[in-house]
Amino acid sequence: MLSRWDKKWQIWYIMKRELLLIIIITVTGGFLRFYNLDWGQGIFTHPDEYHIVTSVNQLNFPYQMHPDFFSYGTFTIYLIYFTKEVLESLNLLISPFLIGRFYSAFFSTLSIPIIYLISRQLLTIRYSLLATFTVATIPGLIQQAHFATPESTLIFFILLNLLCQLRFNSSKQVRYLFLAGVCLGLGLAVKVSSFLMIIPLIALVFLTPNSILQKVKYLFFSLTTACLFFFITAPFVILDYSAFKSNLDYEGGLAAGKFVVFYTRQFINTIPIIFQLEKIYPYALGPTLEIFGLTGLGVSSYFCIIKRDRKLFLLILTFGLFFFFNSFLFAKWTRFSSPTFPFFALFSALLIFHLSNFTGRKMTIIVLVTLLLLHLISVLSFLSIYQRMDVRQTATDWISQNIPPNSIILLEGGNMIDVPLTGNYQKLGLDFYQLEENKEVQTDLISSLVTSDYFIIQSRRVFINHQRLPDQFPITANFYNRLFASQLGFQEVKIFTSYPQLKIQGWKLEIPDEVGEETWSVFDHPVIRIYKKMIPKTKEEYELILQI
Repeated sequence: MLSRWDKKWQIWYIMKRELLLIIIITVTGGFLRFYNLDWGQGIFTHPDEYHIVTSVNQLNFPYQMHPDFFSYGTFTIYLIYFTKEVLESLNLLISPFLIGRFYSAFFSTLSIPIIYLISRQLLTIRYSLLATFTVATIPGLIQQAHFATPESTLIFFILLNLLCQLRFNSSKQVRYLFLAGVCLGLGLAVKVSSFLMIIPLIALVFLTPNSILQKVKYLFFSLTTACLFFFITAPFVILDYSAFKSNLDYEGGLAAGKFVVFYTRQFINTIPIIFQLEKIYPYALGPTLEIFGLTGLGVSSYFCIIKRDRKLFLLILTFGLFFFFNSFLFAKWTRFSSPTFPFFALFSALLIFHLSNFTGRKMTIIVLVTLLLLHLISVLSFLSIYQRMDVRQTATDWISQNIPPNSIILLEGGNMIDVPLTGNYQKLGLDFYQLEENKEVQTDLISSLVTSDYFIIQSRRVFINHQRLPDQFPITANFYNRLFASQLGFQEVKIFTSYPQLKIQGWKLEIPDEVGEETWSVFDHPVIRIYKKMIPKTKEEYELILQI
């Protein structure tokens, strides 16, 4: 029998070891998120980063604090702005782009121990550590942490809100409802899609065994707190509601597919849920975590029903709201699905936990090792993107050495930055997105093909989306079909890729992810193709070939 002091020492030792492991995992995840945060050699190619930084740069406290930008909440904009002001007062000049990326990595790192605390409401220490480690190494979360966009901050408040709800469910302490309200308000100030957090909060309050009056009081208290913090951090939503409403209508219509713009054409005729399962999760999570997570979701749903487990219910409800809401939007960007990424780690840990109760220790270890090894392959492969020079710079260096100065280069327009980034070349930017309906663009294409020496495909954005829909975009699809069939007199001379890859001595694994949802690759590792004119053709020949 252990004495009382021996038991206390044993508990203290376990807690100390547990804390040490959490710190190690968090530091590891933080390293992955902060690693090469200034990737791109000063090239910032994410349009949302530009929009946020533009909003930051026009602020001037206290005279001009209107963000003039409501596509995202002002929490992120104000955070970057005031940090920039403090740093400048200390004579430290740091780009708002990098400040924004810092906060993305910072909040993403803080989400790691939050996942552990959520897991401990549902799992033992061992499996909670598994969920925490998996979240720390999810490729999609690491990528979002490398962009100066609000998704990482949004995920943090979603998870913290869920933790507060789980704590209130266990303790019935009102302070957790207050904190849940704070998270809801700040989450709304980050991105309005946070309104989904209201539903689990309402469900939690009304599932609590109290009188109706007490439930109403709880809910009023929490929602009032949310409104207060929302107004403090996003005041111009109220002060300039008409501008906010106008932007909300536009962004909502864009997301719902009420109108299609050039950068949402990839979603035409796509199937909800199937698209995410095929084009987002296999790359952002890795196929192993996707399969384990979905299986774990099914198993957890079963136990939630038969055991009437309120904690599992809150977990599944929160995941389901963000999963189904974003899945059935017309616009299905990776960033829309990112709030669901951490839940796949939780469901995977729950799967192995339940498996351990029905199988032997040996089988559990085999499944656990399989998950970890295959998952690590995904994350180490993805991290290689930030270990290499930006592919646009690599392509530019090759062009400067292999394409003669003063060459005429036809480019796909509509990009934040075009390759080559530098050099004495005559660039002909053509908006291929208007090729179908704009006769002037069609004429410019023919003349550009006649005069150009080279044609550079900047990424997959144009050709994949239009070749997939030849009935809707016959001219554009036909152009790329003819180009790839070498019928336009141009021949591919170089292709630049920066696919996720893993090298071990002479062995190399490469993951061609260009076919995934386009924003997964085009911002930080696009595929660039260079074509050289080998057989000059006349204007009439091009018109005949392209039937323009």
